[in-house]
Amino acid sequence: MRRSKRQSRSLRLEAWTASDVARQQLGWYVRNCALSPAAGMLELVMLQRLDRLKGALEGDIEDLEFDDNASFDARNLNRRRQEFRRILGEYTAVPSNDDGLEMNVLFARDEFGLDDIDTEILLLLLRYERNNDLEQFADEVLHRLHGPAAAVAALLGIERREARRRIASDGLLIESGLICLSEDGCSVGLAGQSGYLQLARPLRKVMHYSYASREEWVAALIGEPLATPLAWEDFDHLGPVRELAAKMMAGAGKNGASGINLLLHGPVGTGKTEFAKTLTGHVGMSIWSIGETDDQGGEPTRGERLAALKLAQRLLAKRVGTLVLLDEAEDVLASEMPFFGRSRDRSKVYLNRMIEQNPVPIIWTCNDVAAIDPAVLRRMTLAVEVKTPGRSARARIWNRVLDETGLKLGDDAVERLSSRYSAPPAVAANAARAAMLSGGGEAAVEEAMGGVLQLLGIGPGVPDADASDFDPVLVNCDGDLAGLTERLVLPGASRQWSLCLSGPPGTGKSQFARYLAARLGMEVMQQRASNLLSMWVGESEKQIAAAFQAARARRAMLVIDEADSLLSDRREAVRSWEVTQVNEMLTWMESHPLPFVCTTNLMDRLDQASLRRFTLKLRFASLSPAQTKLAFERFFGIVALRRLADDLTPGDFATVRRKRDLLGVTDPSMLADWLDEEAEAKGARVRRIGFAAARD
Repeated sequence: MRRSKRQSRSLRLEAWTASDVARQQLGWYVRNCALSPAAGMLELVMLQRLDRLKGALEGDIEDLEFDDNASFDARNLNRRRQEFRRILGEYTAVPSNDDGLEMNVLFARDEFGLDDIDTEILLLLLRYERNNDLEQFADEVLHRLHGPAAAVAALLGIERREARRRIASDGLLIESGLICLSEDGCSVGLAGQSGYLQLARPLRKVMHYSYASREEWVAALIGEPLATPLAWEDFDHLGPVRELAAKMMAGAGKNGASGINLLLHGPVGTGKTEFAKTLTGHVGMSIWSIGETDDQGGEPTRGERLAALKLAQRLLAKRVGTLVLLDEAEDVLASEMPFFGRSRDRSKVYLNRMIEQNPVPIIWTCNDVAAIDPAVLRRMTLAVEVKTPGRSARARIWNRVLDETGLKLGDDAVERLSSRYSAPPAVAANAARAAMLSGGGEAAVEEAMGGVLQLLGIGPGVPDADASDFDPVLVNCDGDLAGLTERLVLPGASRQWSLCLSGPPGTGKSQFARYLAARLGMEVMQQRASNLLSMWVGESEKQIAAAFQAARARRAMLVIDEADSLLSDRREAVRSWEVTQVNEMLTWMESHPLPFVCTTNLMDRLDQASLRRFTLKLRFASLSPAQTKLAFERFFGIVALRRLADDLTPGDFATVRRKRDLLGVTDPSMLADWLDEEAEAKGARVRRIGFAAARD
C-alpha cells in the first residue's frame, strides 16, 4: 500500500513545500507532460494543477485541494486551455536547488557513469520525495498511465520505450543499486500496478544532505574501510588454505578479476570477521563491511542488504585493491526466502548472476552453511572453515593481547589460559581489556571471558598436561611405555599410527597420550565421544568427520575419550545409524595420516573390526604395591607409614594431592586414610595393619 498523504508530508520540509522552487519544478514536469504523446490522457490532471501554477506566477500561494473527478464545462474549457499554455511558457527550464541535492546527483553521475536521462530519472525521484506538489501530480499521472515507465516518459518528455529500458532490471540505475522497482529494500516512490519505482534506501539516507567533496559523499554511503589489530600469525591454525585465500585475493585485486567469492564459515565466535579483516591487511588491500544497518540505523532487510551490496560494488569497482565483506550472509544467500517479492526461482537466478559477475571480490561469512542453497555454494571460488585456534596460536594471541593492553600476567598464566580456553582473538582482547580496566588479574580475565564464551557455546577445555607431569614409572601398563615413546619420537619415524588405551579411570591413559604428543611436538585435540554424538540422524557422522578434518588441518594428535560409545560392537546394533556411526569412524581411522589415540574403560564393548585397525593396543591397570609406595613419595614428598590400599591409580594420588594443598595437611597417616577413601569408593580392598605395613 502507498503511504497516506499525511505520512508523505511528514517526511518533507515545510519550507521546501511552500517554496517557489517547488512550484517551478512542478511547472517543468507539467510542461513535459503537456508536450508528450500522453497529453490527451492527462489533460484533466494538468488543468487541475492550473491554479497552483497560476498562483506561483501571481503571488497567490493558497494551498488548494483538487478533486480527481472534477470536470470543466465546455464554455470554460478552451479558455482554461489557452491560459494553461500561456502559463506553461514560463517554465522552460527546471530550477536548481540550493541545498546540495544537485551536487549529490553529480557525485552519483560521476561515480556510476550515468548519462543525462539516467540523471534526470534520479533527480525526478529525489524531487518526488521532497516536493509535495510534485508527488501529488506524479501519482495522478502514474494512476492514469498505468505504470512507472509510462509516467517517467511523460514527466521527462522521453519516449516510453526509452523510459522502460532505463528502469529495466538490467538497466544501469537498478543494476547499480541506485533505484529499484519493488517494495523491498527501497523507500516510498512512484507506485503503480507494476510496482514501486523508488530510490534504494542506502542512497536515500545520504542524498538529502550536503557534503564537502565526492569522497565525503562516498564515505557517507558505504562507510570507512575496516581495520584489525590482529596479526596474520594469529590464524596459522587454519593451515595451508589460509595462504591460498590470501594469494587468491591478492591476485584478484591485481588483475581486476570478477566473480571472486570467498566463503568463511564456522561456529559463532571463531573469528571469521576478524580473519577477513586480517587477510585484507595482510595482502595490502582495503575492505568495507556492507549492509549492517538500514537507513534508520536499525536491522536491515534482505533487500536492503543486497541493495547496499550492489551500490558498494559499483562504487568500489573503480578503486584498486578493494574488497567487500558481508557478515551473517545466511539471510541473503538462503534460497527459500523470496527476493524483492519474486518467486524463489527468479531469486536464485538473480543471486547466482550477482555472485558470478560481481566486479569487486566479496568475502561472505556465515555460521551455518546448511542454510545456504547448494547452487550458491557451488559458485563460491573458495570456502574456508574457520576453527578455533590451537594452543600454540592461542599462546601467541595472549602474549600480544597482554602487550597491547598493558595487563601484567606471567608466563604460567598465559599457559593456563591458552591451554584451557579456546577463545577467539577478539574475545581474548576484550577479556584482557576488562581485567585491565577493573584492576584485576588472571581471575578477572577468566571471569570476563567465561561469560562471553558461555554465550557463544564455547566451554573450557581440558588443560594440556606438561610433559614433566607424566612419569612412565608410575603407570602400570602391559607395554613398555618409555621404550615405545623413544621409538615413536625418533627422527624420520612414521607418524601414521593409532593407539587404543584401555583400563579403569585414572590409570593414566589420557595423560600418556598428552605426554606422547608433547614429546612429538604436536598439539593435542582431545574430544569426548559424548561431544561427538548427536540425537539427530547423520549429525554424529558429520561431527566425527569434522574432528578428524580439524586434526589434519592443525597437524594435531586427535585423542578421543570414551571411544566405546563410537566404536561399539555392530553385532549388537539395533538401529541402522548405530552401524553407520561405527563405519564412519573406521573409514577415518584407516585414512588418517597422523597419530590417533582412543581411550576406553570398556574394552570388551569395542567392535572387533575396530580393534584390528589400531596399530597398538595397550592395557592400563591400577598401580602395583611397589608403585603405590613410589607414587606416595613422588606426589607428597614423604614416605608412607603403612601399606596402602589396593586398586589405587595415579588419578587417586592427584586427587588427594589437590585436597592436601587445599587443606594444608602434611600428616602421612591422614594422606593414607584419604587414599583409602578413594579406593573404598571404587569397592577396593583396604588394609590397615599398622606401622609394620610400611616395610612391606
